[in-house]
Amino acid sequence: MSIIADMSEPERQSWVTFLADGLVFIWFWKAVAPGWSLLPDAFSPEETAGLFLKLVIITIVYHVAISLAFALRRGKGNVERDERDLDIQSYGTRVGYLALHFGLGALIVSALLSYIIGDDYLSPIALTTPFQFIFAMTFISYVADLSRHGAALLRYRTT
Repeated sequence: MSIIADMSEPERQSWVTFLADGLVFIWFWKAVAPGWSLLPDAFSPEETAGLFLKLVIITIVYHVAISLAFALRRGKGNVERDERDLDIQSYGTRVGYLALHFGLGALIVSALLSYIIGDDYLSPIALTTPFQFIFAMTFISYVADLSRHGAALLRYRTT
């Protein structure tokens, strides 16, 4: 891992966003499914609304804070993205997009099999309640975003 001073500004921003997203994802997963389970606990609609309100507020606040901090840094100096940064961010976006589509495809297949087979369907990811479906979609979304930033960070290390 290189020294922070040697990183480009987009690489620094990717690291900060990756770490912040990871922390929020861990908080969400631990709040919903203790013990790192893929099956969340049962939540009432009120508890679900409260949890997702917190998730949305936390996510918005830290993304705004990160964007403002890096915008202020850019204002102090002449920081531009070069072609390497754009290529790396594009690569990360492609990886995140593939992760999102793979996850959604697996979710659709699981939901379809659960619907067709019914109670006899035995899967590590059973989608029998609306909250389980919501948890699965949120899980996939965060994994795809972490994949996007992680792939970009790996590409920064190898190029």
